[in-house]
Amino acid sequence: MFSRLMQEVVPFNRPHRIRVVDLSADQCKVLLPWRRRNLNHVGTMHACALATAAEYASGLCFLNAMEHQRVRLVMANMNITYPRRAQSACTAVAKLDSQHLADILAQLDKEGRGAFVLKAQVKNADNEVVASAEITWHLKRLSA
Repeated sequence: MFSRLMQEVVPFNRPHRIRVVDLSADQCKVLLPWRRRNLNHVGTMHACALATAAEYASGLCFLNAMEHQRVRLVMANMNITYPRRAQSACTAVAKLDSQHLADILAQLDKEGRGAFVLKAQVKNADNEVVASAEITWHLKRLSA
């Protein structure tokens, strides 16, 4: 149900059918299914689908950690590497430790806005890394 709701909130992600499989205070894990729309011309997972899954996990990980604070989060930059082809469904995981979150919140409290980097890894069904991403996010506190 939550995954379906997220497809409505971010319509761009709908065709990928990314599904949230774990969402906790410090981590988000999403599944990128093996389906034709996520494949490239050589029959492996498309690089853009892998990047979308990494962005999705990273952004949702942060927003979940923010609980009910009203913020606007916009991706500013992504650096991503693809060490191997993805030939199966994949999972993207982003983790946010408490110290990193505290640093982000301190900047947000001081300036009302900021920027930070949150990494995500995408792994295949054999638990091998198929993509590693560093996503820079711009953040702004919204008035109540």
